[in-house]
Amino acid sequence: MTFLTLINGQVEQTVPVTDRGLAYGDGLFETCRIVEGSIPLFDLHWQRLSLGARRLALPLPFDRDSLLSSLLQTVPETGLAKLIVTRGSGGRGYCPPEKANVCWVIQGMALPETPSVLYQKGVKVRRCQLELSAQPILAGLKHLNRLEQVLARSEWQEPDIFDGLLFDQQGNLIESTVCNVFLLHNKQWITPTLDQCGVAGVMRATIQDICDQEGLTCIEQQITSELLLQSEALFLCNSVRGILPVRCWTDAGGDVLKTWSVLHPAVKKLISLVHPRLQLPVFN
Repeated sequence: MTFLTLINGQVEQTVPVTDRGLAYGDGLFETCRIVEGSIPLFDLHWQRLSLGARRLALPLPFDRDSLLSSLLQTVPETGLAKLIVTRGSGGRGYCPPEKANVCWVIQGMALPETPSVLYQKGVKVRRCQLELSAQPILAGLKHLNRLEQVLARSEWQEPDIFDGLLFDQQGNLIESTVCNVFLLHNKQWITPTLDQCGVAGVMRATIQDICDQEGLTCIEQQITSELLLQSEALFLCNSVRGILPVRCWTDAGGDVLKTWSVLHPAVKKLISLVHPRLQLPVFN
């Protein structure tokens, strides 16, 4: 199976060392799951990319349809296509050039393997020691500055820990290093407010829409450790793996803070509603 890398729409493998994405993280990215030649969540990826481009004053060098065509070009039928858009080369210093020389890269790659046991029995997560900083202008975006996530992910090497939960400096749960989070409390789904930091995932938005369509209560609010400990269920989600139930949460030292019943009926129902629409696996 052959995956391609496109740079500015051409089959290439290198970008200039002067690129501002490399020098300053000056840009955005999206990772799109492609299944049988289609991108189920493409419209949401496009909306978030467009929002990020406006906030960064970064002119997009393509329209919706041409981007979709280029993404599909890099993956034969099924896989991932990662898009990176930078301000391009613009000289030394933080001040952006008056006219951006935008560079865009699409890398096709295989889907990561997700063992079925993770859906059936749930994943184990830990609390990260790193706390996310607040920056409302960047909140919700998939920008290239991912050092907080890199440092958080470096906190553990245990293979049985799937991911780490990230809190902000006020003690509110925001996300995991690679996923959004939802918890169940008093028969309603709650996902963290992301107006100060965190990534507003396209799977998160999809779940919120489906809950609204199906008459399931789903709200955004601040989530403290206390609320997390009182919850009846917890799951992680992203556009690559879908909904992953959480079975155990530990602290940084490995002590168990909370366990949940795997495949709580409410989680199972949500998986049955979400996964078939997005060509993701469903396990009974």
